[in-house]
Amino acid sequence: MAALDFKEIAQANLGSGEQDSFELFSRDFLAFLGYKVLLNPSRGADSGKDIVVEEKRSGVGGDTFVKWLVSCKHNAHSGTSVGPNQEANIRDRVENNACSGFIGMYSTLPSSGLSVAIEGLRTKIEAQVFDSARIEERLLGNSAGIHLARRYFPVSMKKWLKEYPKVANVFATSPTLKCKNCNAELLGSQASGIVVIWVDHKINKTEDFYWCCKGRCDRSLASKRQNPDLFDKWEDIPDVAIPLIFARWMMSPLNELRSGKQYSDQAFENLKEFILNVYPFVARDATEEENERIKSLTMIPAALGGLGY
Repeated sequence: MAALDFKEIAQANLGSGEQDSFELFSRDFLAFLGYKVLLNPSRGADSGKDIVVEEKRSGVGGDTFVKWLVSCKHNAHSGTSVGPNQEANIRDRVENNACSGFIGMYSTLPSSGLSVAIEGLRTKIEAQVFDSARIEERLLGNSAGIHLARRYFPVSMKKWLKEYPKVANVFATSPTLKCKNCNAELLGSQASGIVVIWVDHKINKTEDFYWCCKGRCDRSLASKRQNPDLFDKWEDIPDVAIPLIFARWMMSPLNELRSGKQYSDQAFENLKEFILNVYPFVARDATEEENERIKSLTMIPAALGGLGY
């Protein structure tokens, strides 16, 4: 499902005062990609061009410059594809405007007929199309693109940013948790792995606290615990990174310390390190998927690691 709703950009054929919005967006998008804008959008007769941009190509023999004629077609409100009737005489328009390439900026898709026509032009001139999906892919691929998308698609981006939250910039360095067995990063683009707590109930003391990959790494580390009085409990790190679960999870060590339970020095240091590195993932709203996870956890009794009572 597309993240950006191009209908947020005003229709081009209505005199709302914002009918140039898609052309302005196209200009800003191409500038974001690195093209130099030579001719800005304007109203009135345009000789078959909406924008002209220049691309600088650096090679062994020096720099070369390619001028592109840009044609903007905003059909998102009707949902129709861009057909050959909307893009007549592409090669003539490119050559008449002293350009050597054609860029189609479309808020929908080119029709099959237009796609064939553009493909046929590639033996004579350079040609490329940015359709809605390709535009979205470029915009959401880095922070500068996201910033531009928030300007032209505020409603869509509000939803998208909630579902794909960025890690909060709380500290000067990025959060990191390396598996205690294989050293793999557990806080990459998505959190993974488990946090494991080993408790000696005979003396009411948390002896160890660490994080690791599920499966082989967990079993390898567990096999090193020889004390028969130790037993372990664990939690998925992605679950702990859910805001509500994190708050509930934090109550456990606080209540334990209040009741007089002891922590070994290493276990307590690891607990603090874990909290500091997971917190940037928590400083945000819960996503819809996480809200569904919370609902499922409320069906599991607290004694079994859920949120139920």
